[in-house]
Amino acid sequence: MRILRFALYALSAIVLLGLGALVFLLKSYPAAELPESLKPSPAGSVRTLFLGTSSMAWTDGQSTWLVDGFFSRQPLSEVAFTRLKVDETQVGAVAAEMFKRLDMPSALSGIVVAHSHYDHSLDAPFLAKQYGARVVGSESTLQIAKGQDVPTTQIDAFTGSGRVKLGEFDIQLIQSAHAPTGFTGGFNTKPVFLPAHALQFKEGISFSFVVSHPGLGPGPFALIQPSAGYVEGQNKDIAVEHVFLGMGGLGKLSDAYIENYWREMVVGTGAKHVYLIHWDDFTQPLMKKGQLVGLKPMPKLLDDFPRSLELLKMFSERDGVTLHVLDAWQMVHF
Repeated sequence: MRILRFALYALSAIVLLGLGALVFLLKSYPAAELPESLKPSPAGSVRTLFLGTSSMAWTDGQSTWLVDGFFSRQPLSEVAFTRLKVDETQVGAVAAEMFKRLDMPSALSGIVVAHSHYDHSLDAPFLAKQYGARVVGSESTLQIAKGQDVPTTQIDAFTGSGRVKLGEFDIQLIQSAHAPTGFTGGFNTKPVFLPAHALQFKEGISFSFVVSHPGLGPGPFALIQPSAGYVEGQNKDIAVEHVFLGMGGLGKLSDAYIENYWREMVVGTGAKHVYLIHWDDFTQPLMKKGQLVGLKPMPKLLDDFPRSLELLKMFSERDGVTLHVLDAWQMVHF
């Protein structure tokens, strides 16, 4: 009996030590030397405000649209141990600050959703209902919107590549791929009702977005790659000056993969300016007690941001491309 009791105590101690080590690793952030901060540029009517992960607000002074709009950013404990719902107070506060910084009315023409994982899709239906937007994404995203009672007249669902016009912006959706992180695949085939566990948000289709605006010429000017994945040749015949490059999980992948990713997204499109996105820990808030909060890299256990950043710095210097790491609330003018 004493042996059994001792074994149970020992097992409990091992479990507690393991949990303690896991918590430590998930709270252990890497030190990374970021490139020089983005310099203010001449104010242009077309601009985008970065809001963490791959969330960005785009405007031309006439209309505003979002990529993803994930503002809830629930803490890790909620993601791991509870079912998620929209943090309406936090989302409302971030949206209000967003419209203020853009100097635009509180209205959205659309929200394009990169894929259907919760850190891209959770808040989009709520924002669509609040600000009159169309939700644009895959059929998996449609099921998330249905679960939050978004009218079908406000949903544009694509089964592959497509195109949508939001105000004067033309956005081409290109079927791409999620970074091979192990959290990929699956489709939502029925409405996702909240609260829902993070794993209920299946990927669906991962999109890249190619953005055009008549005020910046006849062709596209920007490519947004929310996830650090790619399909070889997906950008054939696409030329842009600016690339917003997703970094999530890239540091855990091979050097060859990272270089191929860079070639597909940057070298292949002839881009001259690259802005790194989705590099941050999205369990940390964008605002706290009304104050704006800067971003932190993903914990060491989940990514190796310093490693992937150093490789991308090397590639950018080799290829004559400017490289910027966007922090939350930074604006890029075109």
